[in-house]
Amino acid sequence: MEEIQLLNQQGFQVFKTLGQGAFGQVHLIHNTQTGLLAAKVMQIQLFDEKEWDAAGRLQQGEPIPFIVQFKAAKQFDELVVILMEFANLKTLDHIIKKNYALTPGTLRAIAKQLFEGLRLIHARGLVHRDIKGENLMMHCPPGSNRVIVKIADFGLVKLKDQTKQTMLMSAKGTPLNMAPELVIGDRQADSKVDVWSVGVVLFQLAGHEYPIKATTVPDLQTVMHQRRIYRPAAITDNLLWEFLMYILQFERKDRPTAEQA
Repeated sequence: MEEIQLLNQQGFQVFKTLGQGAFGQVHLIHNTQTGLLAAKVMQIQLFDEKEWDAAGRLQQGEPIPFIVQFKAAKQFDELVVILMEFANLKTLDHIIKKNYALTPGTLRAIAKQLFEGLRLIHARGLVHRDIKGENLMMHCPPGSNRVIVKIADFGLVKLKDQTKQTMLMSAKGTPLNMAPELVIGDRQADSKVDVWSVGVVLFQLAGHEYPIKATTVPDLQTVMHQRRIYRPAAITDNLLWEFLMYILQFERKDRPTAEQA
C-alpha cells in the first residue's frame, strides 16, 4: 500500500502489481507523459547502486533492443523507485512451465535474440549473473506482430574489470541456472557464466526439464562433478542438441562467448 501511495503522489495511476520478489514489487503504472511503464519499488537497504551503474552503461552506445530499458530512478526516504520499459507479454518462464512444444525455428529465434542481447551487455563490461526464465520478458511492439525477448533484472550484475580475463565471482543467482565454475569450480569466472545460463533456459524450452537435475545444492554439486547431460526424449532435432551441448560445456575454456554462439 505504501508503494502504491508513493506512485500515486508522483502522478502515476497504478493499474496492477506485475510481480513481487525478494528485492521488492513491480507495478504497472501510467501517466499521460510517460505512457505505460513498469515501476520497481524496493526498500533503500535492498537497492544496490550497481544496478543503476549498469543502467548507465547500458544506455551508452547503440541501443540494445533485447533488454528492458531503464527510464529513471529516484530515492524517497526509505524507498527507491526504478522506472522501466513495460514488456507487454509474459516471461519465458511461463512457456517453460506450460511445457509448450516450440518449433526449432522459434527456438533459434529466441536463442539469436538472447545471445545478441548478451553480446551487447558483455560489450558494455557487464555480466548479468541471473539469467533465468523469470528474468526473460517477451514484448510485442504495438502493431508489429513480432515478439522480442528482453533480458530484465540487473540486480545481481557484475561490472567487469577490463584489465583481467577472469574475476572472482560469488555464487549468487539461481543454483540450477549457475555455471559449473560457480558451483563446483574455483569461482574464477567471466561473462561465459551467462552463456551457460542461457543454455539452461533453451534446454528447458526444448526439453521441458533442467539439464542438471537436483533438489539441493550438494546434490547439484555431486551431479555436476559427473559432467554428463542426458538427452531428453523431447529434443529430437540433432542440430539443436549439438548446439545445446556446445553452449553447455562444463569447462569454461571450451564454452563459446555470446558473440561466438
